[in-house]
Amino acid sequence: MIFAVGLVVAFIILLLFNMKNRDRRLCRWREYRQGETSQWRCIHCGATTDGTPGEAPKLCFRERG
Repeated sequence: MIFAVGLVVAFIILLLFNMKNRDRRLCRWREYRQGETSQWRCIHCGATTDGTPGEAPKLCFRERG
C-alpha cells in the first residue's frame, strides 16, 4: 500500500516539474550571429527573435491558434 502511494506521489511531482517548462519544451533554438547581436530561430516551429549572443530564448515565440 505504501509503495502504491509513493508511486502516485512521484508521478504527481514529475507532472508538476514538467508543466514548469511547457512554453519552451518544444523549441530547439539555433543561433545565427550578426555582429554584436544574434538572431535565434527555432528549428521545430520556425519562430525567430533577436537576442544576446550565446543566450538562447527562454520562451517559445510560435503563434498559437
